[in-house]
Amino acid sequence: MATEPIGLPRAFRRTTPPAETAIVAHRGAWGVAAENTLAAFENAINLGADMIEFDVRRTGDGRLVVHHDPDRDGLPLSGIRATALDGPQAPPPRLCEVLDLVRGRIQIDIELKERGCVPDVIPLLRSFGLERCLLTSFHDDVVAAAKAAAPTLTVGLLIGRYRRASELFPGRRLATARADVLVIHDRLVDIGVLRRIRLPCLVWTVNAPGRLTRNLADPRVAGVITDLPQAALEARRTLEGSLSRRTASAAPS
Repeated sequence: MATEPIGLPRAFRRTTPPAETAIVAHRGAWGVAAENTLAAFENAINLGADMIEFDVRRTGDGRLVVHHDPDRDGLPLSGIRATALDGPQAPPPRLCEVLDLVRGRIQIDIELKERGCVPDVIPLLRSFGLERCLLTSFHDDVVAAAKAAAPTLTVGLLIGRYRRASELFPGRRLATARADVLVIHDRLVDIGVLRRIRLPCLVWTVNAPGRLTRNLADPRVAGVITDLPQAALEARRTLEGSLSRRTASAAPS
């Protein structure tokens, strides 16, 4: 294993050896626990993931909550109060609760799912430690706004799976958004996008064993976002061991 903490967003590099490729737990380590919950984030920390990824939206009363979908039980989050989210299901945690739980324990990849959150999110991230954060969004203007508000914050532009021209050739969008990192869907990895981009790249959402190994071994991939952080950590250890044995056998006797 690497002897120093890895996955630090500000240390993302264009070329990354497998031992330093960040394992990012997508919505935490869930299965037993529900995704995007405090329990899932605690599980990811206990597994030894390098980062957790989670989604942030705003409720109708202005609360920042960690929740992927725009609605909950058929009701739009933007139209209900945060207290109305309590119920038999685990309620979505407030952003401040997640930051309090993981502060000083793991780094975060925070995806802003909608516009208008940056002015309230940035002060919370400053308190958490900008150097321990990666902020991403599918919205180019959200990425640009975050970078303008906090120039030292590492920001990333998310690129989807649809193979549109702006996704196959995202250079102009990355420059306009002032992105530090490209966060690309796994389907786009093998069709030349990484060859055209000079920024560090993270890949989402990688779950198949073969794809995990392939992305971890690719020096162009700085981080792998996965629903299976334990499998990814094991794959990274296997790769690291294989490379160590290969290096040892190649050394002069």
